[in-house]
Amino acid sequence: MHKRDWKVTIRSNAMQLKTFSLNPSPEDLAAYMRRNYPGGGYRSVYEAGFCGYWIHRELTKLDFRNIITNAADVPTTNKEKDRKSDPVDSAKLSRELEHSSLMPIFVPTPEQEVVRSLSRLHRQHTKRSVQVKNRIKGFLNSAGY
Repeated sequence: MHKRDWKVTIRSNAMQLKTFSLNPSPEDLAAYMRRNYPGGGYRSVYEAGFCGYWIHRELTKLDFRNIITNAADVPTTNKEKDRKSDPVDSAKLSRELEHSSLMPIFVPTPEQEVVRSLSRLHRQHTKRSVQVKNRIKGFLNSAGY
């Protein structure tokens, strides 16, 4: 998943059929799949990252069985590490999804996500506040006050 494009790999019956780039839109992916593979059961996976959970929620609404996985938990061969690229990662994720070897992460509800974000922001603000107070105290101490 990237902001500008997605690398998509399509697999069926242990065969990699196609890897291509697509606009970063769940609706575009669903339209492509329905146009080219009508009546299929669509499964998808992406690595947790900057984009959050909205893509998962949209794909689920569009009848995809989607999971999000931790990138560090995806089994990787040495060859894949050496040739690391988005198409290689896409193919690897599709293969491991087909083998059911990926562990999905917990996807919070939108309400849980808001509480989590607020909690994170509060913790960061408190940490910065303590850092600023310590700098002021350090400055005053070094100035002899």
